[in-house]
Amino acid sequence: MQLYLIPPDGGQGEGAPKRRRRVSACLSLTPTQRKRLRAALRHLRAAYGSWSCLADVMDMSVIAVESIANGRANGSPATALRAAKAAGVSVDQLLGELASVQRCPTCGRSG
Repeated sequence: MQLYLIPPDGGQGEGAPKRRRRVSACLSLTPTQRKRLRAALRHLRAAYGSWSCLADVMDMSVIAVESIANGRANGSPATALRAAKAAGVSVDQLLGELASVQRCPTCGRSG
């Protein structure tokens, strides 16, 4: 005798996969915040030693992290949150008005 597990929908599936929602304009980063995020990612890459290590810490693909850091892709608030966690600072400290693009958000080193 064999037992078969049947999902609650009777095994018929739930139809077509749901489409991902686009981030609304109110939840996107401003151009200044994107610039600060790119700078923070470059500084974090130097701190972690490689894009691969940083991507692992942020639980993102290497291509995605590099694309955002190099300006080929826009960052999202979720990316900023992951970068802030990797840096050990708050999102406000990472992207806030007091942050300088020329300084590392973790150690304060310039250049």
